[in-house]
This record gives sequence, C-alpha cells and structure tokens, in this order.
Amino acid sequence: MRRLILLLAATAACASAAPPPGGPEDHSPPQIVTMTPDSGQVNVKVKEVQFRFDEVVSDRPSGAASLDRMFLISPRNGEPRVSWHRSRISVRPEHGFRDSTAYRITMLPGIADLRGNVRKDGATLVFSTGATFPTLGIVGTVFDWAGQTIARSAVVEGIAQRDTSVVYLAATDSSGNFELGPMPAGTYTVRALIDQNSNRAFDRNEKWDTTTVTLTTTRPSIELDVIERDSVPPAFSNVGVEDSVTMMIAFDKPLDPRILLQPALVALKRADSSDVTVTRVEWATAFQRARFAADSARRADSLRAAGRGNPPPAAAQPPTPGGLRSAPAPRKPRSPAPERAIVAIVSPTTPMLPGQTIRVTTRGLRNLLGNSSELTRSVTVPKPAPRDTTRARPDTARPPRRPPPPGRP
Repeated sequence: MRRLILLLAATAACASAAPPPGGPEDHSPPQIVTMTPDSGQVNVKVKEVQFRFDEVVSDRPSGAASLDRMFLISPRNGEPRVSWHRSRISVRPEHGFRDSTAYRITMLPGIADLRGNVRKDGATLVFSTGATFPTLGIVGTVFDWAGQTIARSAVVEGIAQRDTSVVYLAATDSSGNFELGPMPAGTYTVRALIDQNSNRAFDRNEKWDTTTVTLTTTRPSIELDVIERDSVPPAFSNVGVEDSVTMMIAFDKPLDPRILLQPALVALKRADSSDVTVTRVEWATAFQRARFAADSARRADSLRAAGRGNPPPAAAQPPTPGGLRSAPAPRKPRSPAPERAIVAIVSPTTPMLPGQTIRVTTRGLRNLLGNSSELTRSVTVPKPAPRDTTRARPDTARPPRRPPPPGRP
C-alpha cells in the first residue's frame, strides 16, 4: 500500500512539471515552406502550381470571398482555379498553361491560418513553359487621384494590342507599386482599377485609369491616376452668389483639368434679359486660396496699424532625441485632384444686386471623359439680413442704499 501511494505521488509530481495543455498561443501567420515549380525555372511542364505552408491554412481568406480571388495568373488564360488541401494550395488557369509562355503567379496578402492569423505579405512565383524568359515588363505606381493617396491592392492589366486575348495581370502592394511581366516587346493598353467588389471587372462607379505603353528595349515606369470616370456629362450640384461680383458654381462630378477657363464658359442674365458681364472664370480652390491669403494680409496690416506689431518668434525646439527624423511626406500623384467647382467673377459695372433673379448658363464644361452639355439654372441673389436695432438698455437706476448698521445714524 505504501509503495502504491509513493508511485501515485511521483506520477502527480511528473504531471505537474509538464507545460500546460495546448502549448503557447500561436500568433504567427502561416509561412510558405515551398513553391512548386521553383521560381525562375524554364521548360516547366506542370498542370498546377503548389504553395505549401508550415501549418493548416483556412479556406476562407481575409478580405476576399474565396481563395480564387487570392491569386493572379499572368498572362490570363481563363479564371484561376484554386484548390485547398489543408496546408497546401494548388493553383491553375481555367484553360491550362500555354506552351512557350512566361508566367507570373501572384498570391495576394490575406491567407490566414485556423486561428485567424493573417499574412500581410503576398508571394510571387515566375516560371516559363518555354526555353527562355522575355526581358521586358512595365513597372509603376497607382494613385487615387481624387484622394491624392496611393492606391493599395489595385488590379493592373496589360492588354496586348496585337492580340487582345493576351492580358498580363498584377496588383499594387502597400506602397501602390506594381510590376507587369515578363512581357515581350509590343504595344500594350495598361489599365488600373480599384476593384471594390473583387470581380476583376470594370463596373460603374469604380475608379480606374488607362494609358498606352510601347515596349522596345527598356522597362518603363508609369503612373496611373484612378478616379471615377462617368460618361454622363456634369450637372449642377449647387449655384450660389457669394457677393455682388462673385458666383460659385459646383458640379456633381470632377471636371476636366485641361479645360481653358474663360468668360465664354458662363453666361449670366437678369430677369429682364440684360447681361451680367463675366470678366473671368477661376477654379474654386485657387480662388479660395487667394481670398484667404488676402484676408490674412489684411488682418496682419490691421494688427500692425493698431501698434501690436508682429508676434514674437517661436522658441527654437530642442533636437529630437537620438537624432530621429520626421517621417517623409506621403507620396502624391503628379497632378492635383480635379476640381468640381468654378467661380465666375462679375464686372463691378454690372453687379448682382440683392433680390435680382439671375439665369446661369454654362457651356463646354466637360467631365474627365470629355463629355459636356449646356446647363441652365436660375438663382436669386439673397438680400442682406436686417440689422437688429434693438439693444438691451442698461439699467441706470441707482442701487438702493444699504441701511446703516445699528447704533449709527
């Protein structure tokens, strides 16, 4: 009996020294162990490409409806066909790999394990079913033109003009950069798309841009500025009178920044058909910036005239500990965002008076696809708000005299 008790105690001691069941919690995303075939290989004869991971991955990726949307096969030969095999994913084109063709297989970020740990990085595999690789390609950056920011995860296509069935695919990374190829020499239509519904198609209200690139002996670097490009001409969204010589005209979509702004674009008439002379037309942003600068200068002049002078200079800031530098400014497209509003400046000899009705007509103001139409709207010049002549009259009555303390007259 005593020997049995000692044996049970020893067993319990050994059990208590073991690590807790299940081990430490895993917070690492799945890592790629191998990709088959090897990247850079030529004369490849395979039916599918395989990605092997160090753990079981989920068949429901992050940020996409299915695993099919996590892979790009370039050049395209039908839709990707993706199969899940626990810790292995196989990928093939719908119509198989063509002979004598260089392929780039791209796995996008978003593959996750069963604990929900998501890969933030993608992976790329390049191989050829022929004996050589083409040496050309196209690199570049995609920007959200209206937002003036880089466009992450945008889909980029390179369509061969000699054979539009040959389409090369890429996706932008976290810096908005992409790489198309390997590609042979030729002329290509390059398109970029922010694919909101992940169907790899150009749908209405999605942002896109396109350009033409000819490959000869170099790998050109290009910029694509995606924005919503509607074929419907611009329409008024708001027309308002700022003052007697300034009218703000806003539209429901961006205007072509190449428009030469001139008075002939805007016609103003009163109810009696007399003209209100427009002397110039400006983009709203530039006009407001100039007005703000002028107002700031006037305020500074008034402060100096009042004897307040300039404020003392700010004290010098101590250097950043460790010599750290501030983060670089975010990258922006070469062109500023297209405008949605213009300002019509009126001659002081024909001002817009309070209570008048002005008929506004615009011609030649086109959208980003070059479409325009004549627009007309009537607006009434607001009357100034009546001044409040009532003022609180101060209480001039003298406060009652405090009674003297007891015992004092």
